Amino acid sequence: MTTRTRSDLPAPEPVAIADHNEPDDVGVGVVGCGVQSTTALLPSLRHTRSRLVAVCDLDSERAEFARRRFGAEAACASVDELLARTDLDAVIVVGPPALHVEAGIAALESGRHVFIEKPPGESLADALALREAAHSADRQLMVGFNKRCASAYRLAAQLIAEPEFGEVTSIEMTYSSFPIPGLRLHLTDMSIHALDMVRWLGGEPARIACHKRDMDDNHVIALTVEHESGVVSRLELSALAPGLRERLAVTGEGAAVQVDGVARLIYSRQAELSAEEPNTRITRSWAPELSWPDKQNDTQVLQGYATELIAFCDAVREGRQVSPSIDDGVAAMRMIEAIAAAPGGMSVLDLHTQHV
Repeated sequence: MTTRTRSDLPAPEPVAIADHNEPDDVGVGVVGCGVQSTTALLPSLRHTRSRLVAVCDLDSERAEFARRRFGAEAACASVDELLARTDLDAVIVVGPPALHVEAGIAALESGRHVFIEKPPGESLADALALREAAHSADRQLMVGFNKRCASAYRLAAQLIAEPEFGEVTSIEMTYSSFPIPGLRLHLTDMSIHALDMVRWLGGEPARIACHKRDMDDNHVIALTVEHESGVVSRLELSALAPGLRERLAVTGEGAAVQVDGVARLIYSRQAELSAEEPNTRITRSWAPELSWPDKQNDTQVLQGYATELIAFCDAVREGRQVSPSIDDGVAAMRMIEAIAAAPGGMSVLDLHTQHV
């Protein structure tokens, strides 16, 4: 087999990064000023069409630090204080899953659009309560599945949509991490990314062959997912890996794409057959140009945090549907409930008959 290597893949579609303020910028309040908020989401807001109205945390020192660091107009001691403001269009909630539910529902009921970090609560019931609150309030509710918005995964989706890729036939994803004691925390904190990814690319899941192994309250999970579309996905979801191992491979009728971490993509397709080269593969690659100080190479853009918040603020401004929405959050939590309820060892889960 001959392999021809080229490096002329297109870049991911550029992110529409804001570079100045406008009168219709979205007034945003952020609930939660912990590590995830101050390292991933609050720094990402500078790329959006928004103005940071207020931050909120029960720890007043953390709230004040975030106010100073990110230029918020006010630091609030409670969700009620933040929601009492009249200059607030949308609320971002990032903290423990219970906070996503409590503060998310309160913000929706106050008439604000809401972005919550994943997971959408601790259970399917929580996710359903959030969805009901969004529907009752007629407000947008976006869930922070940032992997969909990461540059390498956006480029993968672009390539998969091209005619030469053909119909998706199979997906493989490894999303394994350092030890995370407790099955539900492992599923809702880490594995939920992989579950959402294969559903996004492969369609609704129908059945899951599930293998679970408990090793001192850390879990090794292997899944084979049969999608309604006919796609088959295989997932490795271990909580006993050295650090974070993240890899996606999608195979189509005529091509394949692989993403390693969020920093490298390889695309391969079958070349035209000939007598001289009867089995030739053309391989192309992409990686961010980290040595160049371009906004598209910003860490928050590459990881998807800035990109998802840009999409959220633009949807609020323009009255468009957010994506991923709470419906995607409910679907992910439905899979998690089925996997959590499965016995140890091997089992087959029919999601059409799961009453969870």
